[in-house]
Order: sequence, then structure tokens, then C-alpha cells
Amino acid sequence: MVRIPGRRRSWARTALVGVAVLLTALLPAGAAAKPKPHAGATFANPVRNTVSDPYVIRAGGYYYLTSTDGCDGGWLCVWKSATLSGFGSAEKHAVWQIPSGAPNSTEVWAPEIHQIGGTFYIYYTAGTGAAHRMYVLQATTSDPTGAYAEADTGYPHGQLHESSDQWAIDPSVFPAADGTLYAVWSGWRSTSDTAQRIYLARMSDPLHVSSDRVEIAAPTRPWETVGNPDQPDQGSVGYFPVNEGPVGFRHGGKTYITYSASFCGTRSYAVGLLTNGSGDLTDAASWTKTGPILKYHGKEIGTASFAPVTSPDGTADWFVVHDNTTGCDPGRRLRLQPLYWDARDGSPLLGYPVDDGVQLPVPSGEPGSVPNTDPYASGWGDAFGDAAEGDATDGRRTGDWTVTDTRTASVTTPGGTAWSQLFYASNPNYEDFTVSADVRWTATGSTSAYPKYGIYASYADRANHVEVFVDRQYGVLATHAVVQGVEQPWQNSPLPAGFDPAQYHTIRVVKGGPTYTFLLDGTQAQRRTFTGSTFPVLLNGQPGLVTEDTAADYRNVAVTDTY
Repeated sequence: MVRIPGRRRSWARTALVGVAVLLTALLPAGAAAKPKPHAGATFANPVRNTVSDPYVIRAGGYYYLTSTDGCDGGWLCVWKSATLSGFGSAEKHAVWQIPSGAPNSTEVWAPEIHQIGGTFYIYYTAGTGAAHRMYVLQATTSDPTGAYAEADTGYPHGQLHESSDQWAIDPSVFPAADGTLYAVWSGWRSTSDTAQRIYLARMSDPLHVSSDRVEIAAPTRPWETVGNPDQPDQGSVGYFPVNEGPVGFRHGGKTYITYSASFCGTRSYAVGLLTNGSGDLTDAASWTKTGPILKYHGKEIGTASFAPVTSPDGTADWFVVHDNTTGCDPGRRLRLQPLYWDARDGSPLLGYPVDDGVQLPVPSGEPGSVPNTDPYASGWGDAFGDAAEGDATDGRRTGDWTVTDTRTASVTTPGGTAWSQLFYASNPNYEDFTVSADVRWTATGSTSAYPKYGIYASYADRANHVEVFVDRQYGVLATHAVVQGVEQPWQNSPLPAGFDPAQYHTIRVVKGGPTYTFLLDGTQAQRRTFTGSTFPVLLNGQPGLVTEDTAADYRNVAVTDTY
């Protein structure tokens, strides 16, 4: 086994009285770590400016992009690029002139290019106010960058008609496992509705919806309803219930629909997920909602409008989103990141949005690329947050770890004063969740004055994390945090009488926003609410395993009750 040098800063404490002593300070403000160089060619986000509601397909060895913004006035465009990372210099092709004085001549939004049965289509939304409806363009040639015309759907101007004939935007289409085509979109229940919902219906062909719509999601969770003003630190958050921009796809035997939630002009615009294991897609009860699976982090805000895409050689998955610099339109930008899959349940694992300028390896198959690998295939790995911010030192897997399976791991050698840590590779964007682990002590080193073992309740980045430890030397359960770069006091609770660290004990933490409830073997030991100077305060983060100069075994590690 190769030992990974411990780089994690160590915080010592005087356990019996709870006085915090900072042995090794955080890096001073502005002292950013140098990014680790990547082998092969790299790129940095944003990939292209003035892109909203991006959708990308690959056909005939090229990638094709559609966007609400960035085209010539009065036109829809398709951008063509040989590579995903090269969309900044992509060819722009104006493919359809928006008519004047027609129902589909105003507020032309969210065009999506699709290839179905060898023919190219562009699905889009147009209209004013409650008159918004879905429409289809069909390529008049076999060239996806050639001319398009209003498709012959049997309704004026190529309207993609569905039986409710209600307000509808953001149409997308996808095939089910049996090849049946489905349409999915955002709509209202009626003209008096105040919430955007996700609807789905079967299609008989690319131009016709053949079943009544079914509502499969509504904005019922707080993170789906944020509007302007988006200033929770000042006690002011607008109410704007939105589920929109749905995109359907399949992976690992499951059907997924991603969608965007909250108002597009806020930093809180985020990506949610609907999952259908094997049920009838038109049965609303067969869909499960989770999320957010991507939300603002670091310097990146308003990251939503997700679409998956594969690398040029077909060996790796990536995704595109836009971010928000000045509001909904036209200041959004195209971003590209690796798409991983959760080793436990197979769901999309997006991590955090990567900051501008942080170098990423180009997708495999592009010139100068190296094969893209999944660093989270075992269910464990580095933390997402520090890497997304360009910090090549903090938040890394450190210490001698043996991974048995996706819920079981051991640190086999006491690692001295530097913390040994291993992060649970799961969605770090949940704002409320429960993390639990069964853990037992196996050995103590001779270096640290405060040996201990425990878990990260949440780790967003080096400046925002919460942890809980068992300290067998002083007989306490100890909690600690760093919030917005400021260390919080250690707080200790006595271990139960007769506590045997060589036996498995369950540590469980319930996170509700900035409030954490710490339990040991089912009994509450502490509850702490952490405050900071600005919003957000410990908005989210991923769990992990962590020890100081201690070897320990972990089993049944799980994240539940996500919300």
C-alpha cells in the first residue's frame, strides 16, 4: 500500500475544558494553493459567453449546440464544434428566421436540437404571457446546420400540441427503454396557476403528442422556490416556485429527468433530479425527487439548465450548464464539467460548479487528451469543493485507507497529527440530510496529544466544514467546525459509562441548514447552530471519515433523509 502524505490541517483542543487551540492556521486570505498540473491538454470554464439554456448533441463526429441567446437578431442558430471544449470558437449557423406577427414570433426560448431517426429537429417555446406554447422545427436537409422549417404537426406554425393546451415552455424529448418517445416540459395547471410544474406525455412520433399530460413534479421544496430579492442573510427571499428546463435520459437501467428550480435570475437557480427505476413513466407515483444536485458554490452562481453529453471517444460522460452573471438573459455562459455516477445508487454525480479559470483535462478523445477516469468509482475519494475552487492541496484523500465496499472502509495506520481523511462520494449539494456510520477504534499512534476518530458531518471546502470525534483518551464526544474560514470552539460531551471504543458505535448527525444534531448510539449528545458573517452558512457539503493519529474501522456509512 502506498501511503498518501497527510496534508489536512490539524486542529488540537483541550478536551476537558473545550478550549480551542489552533495549531496549524488556515492559509491566509489570498494565499491560494497552486493547482496541480494535469497530464494532457486542459481547458477552463466558461467555455463560451452569451449562452442560455444550452443543449448539445453529437452527430457525424461533431457537436452541435443550441441556445436561447447568442444568435443574430431574429434568428435561431446552431453552433458546430469538433470538440466540447472548443465551443468558444465554434462555427455559428443561423438556421431559421423567426417570423414576425405570428404566435411563435416572440419570446423564443430554450431551443433544443435532437436527431431522431436520422432527421434533425429543434424543439422550442414561443409566445407572450399565457400564450406560450411548444413548437417544432424540422431540418430541410440532412445537415444539422442547414435550413429548418416549421414542422407539419397538423397545427399552425409547427405547434407541438398537447391536449390541455395550457401554458408550456422548455420542451425536450427522449426515448424510453422500449424505444417509445416521450415529451417533457414545464407548464401550468391553468392560467391562474402560480407555479411551474414538470409534465410528461407519450409521443407517437417526433411531431405528435399521443397521450394526456401527467404532472410528475411540482416546486414543493424551499430550494425550488427562491425569487428576487435573493438575500437570505438580510431576511429577504422572494417566493418564485419553479420547475423548468427538464431533460430526460437513461443510464444504468433507470430513467432520469433533470430540471432547473427557482427563478433563473437568482444565484439560487439550481438543478434537481427525478428518477424512475422501472415503472410506467406516465405514472407520477413512479418518480422520485431528489436535489439539488448542482447549486452555487464558490464563485459560481445560478448554475442550471443541465444537459448530458459523451466525450468524442464515447468513454466518458460530461455535462453542460449555464451560469448567471447578470440575471436570466443574456449574461449567462456555457460551462462544461465531468459527469460521474454515484457508485451506490447509479444516480448522476455532478459535484460542485468549478470556478472560472480552474484547469480541467479536456474530454477524452479530444486532441492532446488522456483517458478520462472516474475518481469516485469506488464510492470514495477527494472532496469536491476545494478542487472546484482550484485548491490542489486541501480536501484530498490522505492517510492509509483500505476501502472494502461503498459503505465500508478502514484507516489502517495512525497518521500522526495530520488528519487522515476519506470523503464519501455522493451529492454534496443537499442542504438537509442525515449521515451515520458505525465506527470502532483499532489503534492509537504516539505522535498527537489529541488522538481521535470520527466523521465529517459536512465538508464543503477548507473554510466550511463540521466534524465530530470520539476521544477515548479524554472520554468525550467532541464537535468542531470551521465556518467561512473562522474556527469555531470545540464542544465536548462525556461518553457514556462503560463505553468500549473497541466495539462498534453509531455516530449519527442530522443536518438542518446550519443546525447540526449529534447523536451517539441513538442518544443526542449535542446540538449546535453555526453562524457566519455572510450567506450562506454551511449551506451544504459532503460527509467523510476522519481521524487524528488513530486507526479505525467504519461500516454502514450512509447518507439518508436528503432534502
